[in-house]
Amino acid sequence: MKKQSVDSRRTQNDFQRQLGAGTIGPLYLFEGDETLLRDNALKDLIAKVVDPDLRDFNVTSISAVNGDITAPLEIAGQLPMMSPRRVVIVTGFETISDERQVQGLERYLNDPNPSSVLVFVSNALDNRRAISGLLRRSCTQVSFNRFEDGQDAPEWIARYFSNKGVRIGSADAAFLVGLVGTDLRRLTNEADKLTAYVGESGRIARNDIEELVPHSRDHTNFEIADAIRDGNRGKALRLLSQMFSENGDRGEAPALLGALAASFRRLLIAKEMIEEGLGPEEIAKAIGSSVHWARPVNERARKVDRGFLLRSLERIAETDVAVKSSLGTPRLQLEFLICELCTNAVEK
Repeated sequence: MKKQSVDSRRTQNDFQRQLGAGTIGPLYLFEGDETLLRDNALKDLIAKVVDPDLRDFNVTSISAVNGDITAPLEIAGQLPMMSPRRVVIVTGFETISDERQVQGLERYLNDPNPSSVLVFVSNALDNRRAISGLLRRSCTQVSFNRFEDGQDAPEWIARYFSNKGVRIGSADAAFLVGLVGTDLRRLTNEADKLTAYVGESGRIARNDIEELVPHSRDHTNFEIADAIRDGNRGKALRLLSQMFSENGDRGEAPALLGALAASFRRLLIAKEMIEEGLGPEEIAKAIGSSVHWARPVNERARKVDRGFLLRSLERIAETDVAVKSSLGTPRLQLEFLICELCTNAVEK
């Protein structure tokens, strides 16, 4: 899963600042698979550019999936109806390779209609295609990558609750993300359900989450990682058995190994920076979190042995290769890994 990188957040913040200042360009590229943030940014842009009463006339969404970019360019070239500007949203253009189509697009990008705001929206562009480089060079780029597990998502959902007048503790926010995952559209759906349950000015408690929100694979992965670090082999194996019983072998091993590797890497980074005498702000920046949300990682890093972390990361990588090489069933490989890591955790 992609990390909600610093660059991604920066482009979103820059876009909102420019929007607030009324600085709106004629060409935008909205790229990324975090569709909730992307759609919200698009709504903000439309609200700034076009009067609500005139949107039916001046907001057009059109797909170029048939390989023809001509129609959206023609619409963008027209004058708006009773409005200073219009918005044209284009999707499905990623695979266009016809030279005449690309040349027509390039002509428009070199001389865009100042009374139109043309927005290209894509989950991901293929950088090997000429159209990708053309759009990146010409458009204001705003990136919308999904959050990484256990990093920015808990902080984001806590702010979401706060804006609704509802409180949630940092541990409970992380627990909610563990249950639901980091898809913000699904996460906000569950947050709205919890908000309605506790009422205005209420507080979300862990038992509320456990009662209303269904468990997911992501939360089980986090619980297994915690159990391994605590040396609790019995709990880790029970959780693994539960995971396979509920989901079968549908990519469970790679997902769990990825979650374990990410968790141990963050601990190792924090451990090394603590040993170097670096402060909480520097550590939080290195692991991609705020100081507040990085505090539990730092506390655990102080207690854990550095050698244990290094050996664990090495064994996780070896198990990943074994699973991909079909050396035994994925479940058997994970059981061996859990037993070994839990034993090392106790002996560290």
